Amino acid sequence: NTDRFKYLSPLLTYRLMISYRFLLAIVGGYALASYSAIVIAKIFAEQRADAVLSATLLAFCIYCAAFIWVFMVKKTLKATLGIVLPALILWATTIFVGN
Repeated sequence: NTDRFKYLSPLLTYRLMISYRFLLAIVGGYALASYSAIVIAKIFAEQRADAVLSATLLAFCIYCAAFIWVFMVKKTLKATLGIVLPALILWATTIFVGN
């Protein structure tokens, strides 16, 4: 996967991959957590206050887990797909569930 970066030093390549993972963990983890909070709150909307509170607490846990998981996996592609695909599925679910 690093054939594109042959002209770069190994240290610079490593730093770019770590920077990408930080960006993925921060932005992708936030998107994953926020969409999961929206879906959970909409599914359990009968008691709105409890649903929002529970969804927010679970979103914090999901954000932390996503941040840890991005750095735990060995392949950057696997980390990307593991964050982006669930976020897209949750985004589609928010559209499907509606208001």
